[in-house]
Amino acid sequence: MNSSKKLILIVDDNSNNLKLIANVLMESDYDFRMAKSGKSALSILEKTKPDLILLDIQMPDMDGYETCKRIKANLEYSKIPVIFLTANTDSESVNKAFKVGGVDFVTKPFNSEELLARIYTHIKLKTQSEELERQNATKDKFFSIISHDLRNPIANVIGFSNILNENFEDLNKEKIKSFIKYINESSKFSLEILENLLNWARVKSGVLKSDKINFNLSDILSKNIEGHTPQALAKKISFNSNIDDNLLIHADEKMISTVVRNLLSNAIKFTPNGGGISISTKEIVVDDKKFIETEIQDTGVGMTQEELDKLFKIENNFLSKGTNNEKGTGLGLILCKEFISENDGDIKVESIPNIGSKFSFNLECVN
Repeated sequence: MNSSKKLILIVDDNSNNLKLIANVLMESDYDFRMAKSGKSALSILEKTKPDLILLDIQMPDMDGYETCKRIKANLEYSKIPVIFLTANTDSESVNKAFKVGGVDFVTKPFNSEELLARIYTHIKLKTQSEELERQNATKDKFFSIISHDLRNPIANVIGFSNILNENFEDLNKEKIKSFIKYINESSKFSLEILENLLNWARVKSGVLKSDKINFNLSDILSKNIEGHTPQALAKKISFNSNIDDNLLIHADEKMISTVVRNLLSNAIKFTPNGGGISISTKEIVVDDKKFIETEIQDTGVGMTQEELDKLFKIENNFLSKGTNNEKGTGLGLILCKEFISENDGDIKVESIPNIGSKFSFNLECVN
């Protein structure tokens, strides 16, 4: 039985019971914490979050029923399954155990195989429930992007084009030019969302797999910097690049180009007029393997730790606007993480509010 080092909290005032259960869990490769009272259990929960709790009913000061009530009253712990350990098998005791939030009970003296089977079953149910919640949140976010974030720019295209169509003769040249600009920007934003959505969906469905070849990363970086120069110049943002000429890596060229494009576009979006963006590369060694680490650092608005925790997760609603009210869905960064992972690399971010952000990713070198 593979538990993948799941963590179990054992709560029992009897030291012999604690040792006995601990030995059973160790033999099945579970990790565990022990508490000799309900109060101690609650204190442990403040510091660590177990995958399941084994809870004795008959304890002094605070019995198992009251301990379970307090656990379930806290939203942070409420979804942790609680299996009661009890010598009381009368219907009243069992019913009360379920009423206070227990998912199961094991009678004392317990059978080791039965205990492990019940632990395994309820951890599996918890894992499946969490995965279902994550998938539902992902689906909701996916449809939100389609229905809201994509609909708005398309509505702008329709609205401004209607105005041009119906009032063209009455509009001056500057007004026409400004409407065309709005239509152009909204169209490009719509295309960016569509491309990211399609690519993300293909990755998730397993349709899009990395096609790795040997190529020079410096060429990809240089081309993307050149392609984003007009966008940067519009905000008077300067590029400062320190890129080695020969950066031979083994990865999917299109995926890595998409990553660079999204990171540069984001850096420009969240850097105020007159700011700067630096792009640099360096060779690093991890576990005796050589990697090329690419850093894209801006002097932009930066992010709080709370915002950083929401990055790279589609189920989180991380919507933001650039310094010139440029729109963003956060999907580009999610795609970056997917693509870097597909190419056996790693991506990370450091950020300080009002100072700027630094995104970096590494990919293995070709020796």
